[in-house]
Amino acid sequence: MEIDAFLSDSVQAAGGKLHALGIGWQVIQASSFPVRHDRIGLGLVVRTTPDEAGAHTLSISLLDPTGTPRLFGDKPSFDANFASPDGEGTATLALNLDGLVFETEGAHTIVVGIDGNEAVRLPFRVQTRPGQPPSEFRTGVYL
Repeated sequence: MEIDAFLSDSVQAAGGKLHALGIGWQVIQASSFPVRHDRIGLGLVVRTTPDEAGAHTLSISLLDPTGTPRLFGDKPSFDANFASPDGEGTATLALNLDGLVFETEGAHTIVVGIDGNEAVRLPFRVQTRPGQPPSEFRTGVYL
């Protein structure tokens, strides 16, 4: 099974295509902690071969800076079942994680698994927003 995955600000699946805004970021900046982030979009394209036809389980987990899975409700991962058709198949999947709260800054990772095996890791960092540079005050006339 082959999986392409990306982070975005928002993602939607329609008609076998993924439509996304803000693709490819790796940093969330915050002025203070804890911080609530409005949305993290996760886009997935799963390709299967004829010998992979049948039922499969997709799992998504979010690891905090210590490597501990964050809970989705009361579970350490979000799991969904899907079936791949006979022959080759492609599935486009969109998942938007809304309102995640980050207690501290640090490296986080979204881990995508298929049938209990890790398939993709998407790392990102949550960090304090850099301060504004000091303003320059100059006098004189420029020609």
